[in-house]
Amino acid sequence: MRRHPAQVLVEMLLVLPVFLTIVFTIMEMGYMSFQMILLNHATYEVARIGAMTQVTSLGTVMSDCGRLVPLMKRILQSASVSCSVDYHSFQDTQAQITNADLVVTGSNPIKFVFPLSSILMSSKPLCPKGPGGGSCTIWATVRMPIERPLAY
Repeated sequence: MRRHPAQVLVEMLLVLPVFLTIVFTIMEMGYMSFQMILLNHATYEVARIGAMTQVTSLGTVMSDCGRLVPLMKRILQSASVSCSVDYHSFQDTQAQITNADLVVTGSNPIKFVFPLSSILMSSKPLCPKGPGGGSCTIWATVRMPIERPLAY
């Protein structure tokens, strides 16, 4: 079988873009996974601290979560946080209190690096809430029971 001198070059030019797109997409998926782990941990820490400090000295639960925003910024600068208090219908009869959960939602915009793989990663199936065009917003929600001393 006779080979042409430029055959390898043509085959490489056909296969190389597909191969590099696959490699860069795997790298972008690793980056997105790393950012998701960071956001989950930051949201958990903010929810844990918020659940321990959400009760006033009078024993009432504060519904304002504005003090959690700077805490999230200290942990993860580009992230934002919102929270709400979810009261249970279950009442603890022994302690005579109504239990509540602090629901904290953290969001973080991430920007992808590689051109073609960033278009693939910011598409609707992988990033449903993202703006597209090489960036995506990831979300994490944590529900934490509000700690209340039994003295109240």
